[in-house]
Amino acid sequence: MDAVDRTGLIEHLEKRRRAYVLEVREVRSDGRRAARLTVPTPMLIASFDALEFMLMAGVKINAALRLVAECAPPGSARRLWTEVVREVEGTGSFSTALGRHPRVFRSSMVGIISAYEEAGRLADGIRQLRSYVVQMDGIRREAVRGLAYPVLAGAFTMASAAVLAFFTLPRFAQMLHEIGVTRMNPVTSFFFSMSSCVNAHPMALAAAGMLAATMALSVRHPRFKPFMDRLVLQLPVARKAVEALALARICATYRASSDSGIKVVESLELCERVSGNAVYANAIRRVIAAVQANLSVGEAFDRAAVFSPEFVLAVKSGEGDLPNVFGRLAAHYAAESRHRVGGALRLLEPVLLTIVLAGVFGVGLAVVLPVVEIVNEIH
Repeated sequence: MDAVDRTGLIEHLEKRRRAYVLEVREVRSDGRRAARLTVPTPMLIASFDALEFMLMAGVKINAALRLVAECAPPGSARRLWTEVVREVEGTGSFSTALGRHPRVFRSSMVGIISAYEEAGRLADGIRQLRSYVVQMDGIRREAVRGLAYPVLAGAFTMASAAVLAFFTLPRFAQMLHEIGVTRMNPVTSFFFSMSSCVNAHPMALAAAGMLAATMALSVRHPRFKPFMDRLVLQLPVARKAVEALALARICATYRASSDSGIKVVESLELCERVSGNAVYANAIRRVIAAVQANLSVGEAFDRAAVFSPEFVLAVKSGEGDLPNVFGRLAAHYAAESRHRVGGALRLLEPVLLTIVLAGVFGVGLAVVLPVVEIVNEIH
């Protein structure tokens, strides 16, 4: 079981489980394993709510974290907060403890907490972090929604083809052979030939599948990601949706980090890490270089030659109040991402529907034509 210390574990077992403890053996968790922990966003938000309430009531951070760890359900959430408690009590820094779990707390989140922690306003920092996590989770959901439909359509088509090739068509071929059918129409022959080829060379098919999976995974590799991100931005259907999602992340991160008291350049560096697209990440790097060369933020975004004219105009017009400008832009692009993702899906629907219908038509032909051949042979 995960517990902060032996005393807490014994009290938990005796009071809540009504158990008598004979011996407790402590097993230290692997640091690399702890760094790979993930926690569902709703559970993380609930923990932030509890932490903020307790800190506002005057509870110390280590005591508040202990209570959150004890109340968390068994599994990754309890393990995460247990590790955070130990690290806070060992280092004395909440932001440092969060930084050791990069899969849960991104660098932008750690930066927000670090700024508020240094200012002695940790409760406000957790409130700000909660709002930021909620906003970024909404943006992530829109990106997932845009990918779900094409992935499901492709998976359905591939599954149908696999069932036909490995189960349905071989049985029909055996039936036709047993009743002595030797002549078939070209379409039926084509389906049977494809099924025979797939069944005769399973290793080649497995190698092709592994190659396709490797190529799909390599898209996220740092070496290939810039090329794929540029390619996606060249697609008319996806360009607007990807732009809105990237700008929503950038604007939400700048607003949250700037409100935390983080300086302009450091806020832009956090924006670069969360942009989600290599083209916009490179553009943010150019913006940082221009700001460091004493250009205004609006002029730097203009010179990057990637951001939309309305975005650049809004930033230039609000140079004196950039946090609020980026806050309004974040809300705008978050709403715009919903519309653009929906528009992209509406444009893709005819193509995906055609693919699915073609698959269904192929299934129908593959099933019906052998039956027709059997009936003709009987007559």
